[in-house]
Amino acid sequence: MGKSWSYLFAVVMIACGGLIAAAPVIGWWLPIRAASHAESIDRLFYIIMAITGFFFVLTEGLLVIFMYQYAARPLGQEHVFGHDADAQKVLWTSTFKRLFRPVSALLHDQHRVELAWTLVPAVILLYIAFAQVKTWADVKYESRMPQFAGNKKPIQIDLSARQFEWRFRYASASRMEAWMSGGTNPEFTTNDYNTFAKIPQKDDVHIVNELHTWKGQPTIVQLTTRDVIHSFNMPNMRIKQDALPGKVIPVWFTPTIANTWFNSKSNQYEDAVEPKKGHPVPELEFNIACAELCGWGHYRMIGKVYVHETQEEFFTWLRSAEANAHRHTP
Repeated sequence: MGKSWSYLFAVVMIACGGLIAAAPVIGWWLPIRAASHAESIDRLFYIIMAITGFFFVLTEGLLVIFMYQYAARPLGQEHVFGHDADAQKVLWTSTFKRLFRPVSALLHDQHRVELAWTLVPAVILLYIAFAQVKTWADVKYESRMPQFAGNKKPIQIDLSARQFEWRFRYASASRMEAWMSGGTNPEFTTNDYNTFAKIPQKDDVHIVNELHTWKGQPTIVQLTTRDVIHSFNMPNMRIKQDALPGKVIPVWFTPTIANTWFNSKSNQYEDAVEPKKGHPVPELEFNIACAELCGWGHYRMIGKVYVHETQEEFFTWLRSAEANAHRHTP
């Protein structure tokens, strides 16, 4: 085979670089950001990709060069390695080799090489750990939720995952409006708000595979599962959280882009459209996927996120759903 393997590895590396460069142009990159914390998540992604990409090019580049330079030779024409005078004449004849001579002199024994490949990754991982602390806390730690929400009163939505659908439970329009305003009986309203995830009410509205909220509104999804482990994944919101049996896990986000429009002809709300004009925009289709293999129907466990333009539009939808949806006790 000789130097053929070096050509193959070089082509693969160049192809990977070309695909990365072309991905944003042909629509293979990250979906559009639609939540307030999404930019921070993306920043961490790009930091990690830059670090791993640099070392990928470095290691693969060296691999290609050495595979090319030191390809197998017939018996009697083997390469000579070492740091004596004769070996140096063989090893450092090219400009490239002369450039790497200081590195070879520094890492000429196994102990130093092991120290290098231990300390360098350790420093990189330590940097990543400190870089992600605030973002991780804002997204995952419940104690940060009021600050993350901008001190607005979040709405709550209960979500029960099951094979193979997402079952959402909303408070009635009157109760949810009381949550937002404080209600005529603040003590009752506060208690109702705090116990919503654990105590269903008769007037709750049950919807399958549809998460509704409105632009700029902090939203808490109280996540649980009725059977196996599922993973609640909203790529546009940069949300991914496992649903664990026996636990209620709060997941919060604040949508920044509306994607819902009321079609007066069909008398229903449609997603993936420009809200004010009704023009279809495929990029505005916000899906909910299960990111944990949960059984034979895992592939079809897909829901949709409807982000209404205004609070009034959301409550119009909720009242309509309350009047028409089939209510049942889970």
